[in-house]
Amino acid sequence: MTQIRSLMVFDTAIDAGDFARSCLEWGIDTPCLHPGFLEDGRMVRALESEGLRSWLNVPVFCDPKYLARHPEDYAVTSLGRRAAEEDWLHFVCPSRENYLDGVIKALRRDLGRLTPAVVSLDFIRHFLFWERVVLDGPAAGIEDACYCSLCLSRFEKACGEAVDRGNAPAYIHRHLLQPWAEWKCRRISDVAERLFDEIRALAPGAALAVHTLPWRETDLDGAIRIRAGQDAASLARHADMIAPMAFTQMLGQTALWKEQLLADIRMSTGKPVCFYVQAEALYRPGNITAEQFDAELTEAGNADPAAIMVFQYEQLAARPEKAAILRKHFRA
Repeated sequence: MTQIRSLMVFDTAIDAGDFARSCLEWGIDTPCLHPGFLEDGRMVRALESEGLRSWLNVPVFCDPKYLARHPEDYAVTSLGRRAAEEDWLHFVCPSRENYLDGVIKALRRDLGRLTPAVVSLDFIRHFLFWERVVLDGPAAGIEDACYCSLCLSRFEKACGEAVDRGNAPAYIHRHLLQPWAEWKCRRISDVAERLFDEIRALAPGAALAVHTLPWRETDLDGAIRIRAGQDAASLARHADMIAPMAFTQMLGQTALWKEQLLADIRMSTGKPVCFYVQAEALYRPGNITAEQFDAELTEAGNADPAAIMVFQYEQLAARPEKAAILRKHFRA
């Protein structure tokens, strides 16, 4: 696989032509779009006019617009509330088959409008706000999901045990933790397999990627499985590439930590990885200097990943000195 150089973009109101020209100027060959960019043909035409490929990123269970119409399908967290944070992180319960039918219908529509080089499944997990989880902090305080009546009934049937509905999260974590983790992981892997089978049929030439949390199985008492329901090795069987969301600044970590995380994921899955580079600080105090951005791009190049994903266009467009650094690395 030739190394992919990608750039995430979110705001559908941007000028598509400016975006495509910026990608070309900065050395981005496969910009990463969410399905909102396919509601009209502007972005597809702009990328094609500059000879650029595309990466379609599917936000599987994160769907605020759907949940505004169907609030009954919200995942329910361990605190008994809807799985929603800020204006963008609103999670659908992974057991809702009607919702998944809609995801597949949307995939068929979107892949009729676009012939992507890469298709990735994002938010292919159970709800948690990992961006605010301290990696060396206590796992017990992590709010997760889904504890709705449908999920609990399905879990009871799968494990053959009854759950005390008076305080289901506490009961499960005290008495049925491993069966719960296995059930959550199996559900997510089954959904991923179903979606990837559909994508292969619709876009047989596309490379398939899956986004995972930036945690090893030993981190946070196994929270990637117990809380998020992600078994990276199982998910990797259906994908060509793993994209751990390893944002160094956001997680308060170091370049060495990131190197070790990516090596662990390569070894445990047998698949190549995507290296994320964060342009601006998020969720933690401080900032990412131009020098730090430059250094992380150097580290990305030295790591020889299958893809380098820069996060994100809107930030780079406002910081021309960082855009120039990106150009130096990608067009050298």
